[in-house]
Amino acid sequence: MAKQRKWLIAGAIAIGLVFSLFTFTLFKETRGYAQYHSESLMNDTSRLIGSFQRKQEVLQQIIQTRTLTETQVELIREDSYILINYYEDYNRLAMNLDRYENNGYSIVEAAFVTEAVFNRKIAEIQGTDQTKIKLNNEFLEKVEFLVAFNERCLKTLGKHVRGFVITDTSMETTEERDSLSRNGIKEDFWVEILKRLDREAFEKQSDMESLIN
Repeated sequence: MAKQRKWLIAGAIAIGLVFSLFTFTLFKETRGYAQYHSESLMNDTSRLIGSFQRKQEVLQQIIQTRTLTETQVELIREDSYILINYYEDYNRLAMNLDRYENNGYSIVEAAFVTEAVFNRKIAEIQGTDQTKIKLNNEFLEKVEFLVAFNERCLKTLGKHVRGFVITDTSMETTEERDSLSRNGIKEDFWVEILKRLDREAFEKQSDMESLIN
């Protein structure tokens, strides 16, 4: 009986050790997973903010000069895809974590419209020796709308982003940036960014769609 009890105790200890090892390994993997995504999140968020700021500068230049160049269109296209890639990556993650899912008009669709507006216009001089195209008042009104929409998105980012302070033309990191690079994915701010940008797009859906109709 005593021998049997010793075996039971030894077995219980062994099971406890295995369980502890499994729990510790799972903890390390979970912490590593969170840190990996948190580092990417903060870097990608910084890039996203920069893309909105650069787009704002380019759009304002277009209005001031009343012209459009292929270089400007390429910059707008690049900034649009920074937004699209950010949204697709983190919206997928949010869905997998059951934290957000949007089935309506999204900021991605607004980004595609923005790209299409300028792609269509610059196509007028493709195949010619012209380097820029003069813009009429009708097209400039579209650009002015996009300036206002982009500014709304920047303000939304400024309200909900963490780890950065956004000014009109620049951004600065805060002391919180380092800690968010380790555990930011566990926070809600990046999910809120997706929600709020989608809301901005949804509220302007008819206006956005009219730009290419």
